[in-house]
Amino acid sequence: MDRRDNSRADLEGALADIGTVNRYLGGSRIVVASVLPYLRETPPGGTLSVLDVGTGSADVPRALVVAARGADRAIRVVAVDRDPETSALARRESAAYPEIEVRTGDALTLDLPAASFDLVTASLFLHHFPHESAVALIRELRRIARRVVIVNDLRRHAIPWAFIALAARVTRRHPMFVHDAPLSVLRGFTEEELRSIAADAGAPGATVARRWPFRLLFTVPAEGAS
Repeated sequence: MDRRDNSRADLEGALADIGTVNRYLGGSRIVVASVLPYLRETPPGGTLSVLDVGTGSADVPRALVVAARGADRAIRVVAVDRDPETSALARRESAAYPEIEVRTGDALTLDLPAASFDLVTASLFLHHFPHESAVALIRELRRIARRVVIVNDLRRHAIPWAFIALAARVTRRHPMFVHDAPLSVLRGFTEEELRSIAADAGAPGATVARRWPFRLLFTVPAEGAS
């Protein structure tokens, strides 16, 4: 999925499968649970602002909006993806969610002011970057966040690799997902690797917590908050 010449049909099929994984294996739930305390702290009449990078089909932003509506709090989510076809799909899928604005852009070169969003989130995105690029990305996201950067990503382990490789084939998922999902697990992280990224990004106070199943919740204080 990192390629820029994927067809619309391939992207839609693979992103639909990723959305299913997020829905049933905790991806969206992990981010929502992390954002909920900030939503509840938002006073009536206020709006929590969230930037979601590498948004894909914007399934996580939609889950955040549903949670905000359920908590009777206002939220504004800007969802960013670098691929025009993917961001177009995200706009279509989010048409019934006026709280979401979808933009096309590269997360490493976002033209956004410092501290312009309360929170920045990224789900199943960081593992696409080698260490130095991941450090640069976390630095940029810390600059944009006012409070915290919340990253949900994969814990590298043989069990999820074997499970997703088998399950994707048995359930006849899209060929792009069948190829990419096990590769993504191999590109996942250990806790120590995420702490190293945080330290190199100037955020030694970042925390890493395991979440079921084989996910890591990486919470990094904003540049002005550490």
